[in-house]
Amino acid sequence: MTPKHCFLGFLISFFLTGVVETQSAHESLKPQRVHFQSRNFHNILHWQPGRACTSNSCVYFVQYKIYGQRQWKNKEDCWGILEFFCDLTNETSEIQEPYYGRVRTTSAGIHSGWTMTQRFTPWWERAKGI
Repeated sequence: MTPKHCFLGFLISFFLTGVVETQSAHESLKPQRVHFQSRNFHNILHWQPGRACTSNSCVYFVQYKIYGQRQWKNKEDCWGILEFFCDLTNETSEIQEPYYGRVRTTSAGIHSGWTMTQRFTPWWERAKGI
């Protein structure tokens, strides 16, 4: 193999390795088990940190929307937070509307993808506890 081909092979493997490492970093930062917990129409979004998040190394961003809407809305009080929960009570006040929440992580300039909840309807969640 000529030196030119060796260098080309090195470059290809270097870039492929970098892409795989970046993709796995994105996945390892991704919040886990994102879900709503509701008690008396007090609706809190909860999640667990991704496996790459240690102590205060990760910052979280929360969005929500009503089922059927295209645009997600930022929850300003939960934008760039360290906690693993966000109070969405005021944003989910139409108790018969179904909602979604989602969370993403940033750490050291790397952003995870969004992790979304299942559909959440405050009235239905309240009714489950009866």
